[in-house]
Amino acid sequence: MQIGNEDDSLRRRLVQLTHLYFRETFQELQKIGIHPKQVPFMILLSDHEGLSQREISEELGISPPTVAVSVKRLEKSGLVERQEDAKDQRRCRIYLTTQGKAVICNVKKCVEEKEALVFQGFTEGEQCLMKRFFDQMIENLTEKKEETGKEKTDV
Repeated sequence: MQIGNEDDSLRRRLVQLTHLYFRETFQELQKIGIHPKQVPFMILLSDHEGLSQREISEELGISPPTVAVSVKRLEKSGLVERQEDAKDQRRCRIYLTTQGKAVICNVKKCVEEKEALVFQGFTEGEQCLMKRFFDQMIENLTEKKEETGKEKTDV
């Protein structure tokens, strides 16, 4: 049974690319002591320290319970700490610890090295065009998700 020319599918290429990228990145990040899914969280905090869990949730587009679990894990690892908000003691702010700041430097270096490897041999123009294609794909999926959410609330 032949399903089609799988060797020529965009889907297969996308799956293979993401698999290879995450496998390589995961191995490097394991050496540093961080899980790949924690990278956006850590980078966000390195750029905007003192965010609340709600702000992190909104910025990363992940659920508040997922943020709470991530904060607990990163706190247990000694990479982040919670501090009471000076103006509103009901709210906690999340900060990188000294150890977290050291780790994020290594994480950023790892991510930059992997990105350079992935785009090796591409011109700046080709990279710009690829970013535009990726942005369009993300927008397509985001719009579909929003439409699906609207349908559920309208029923």
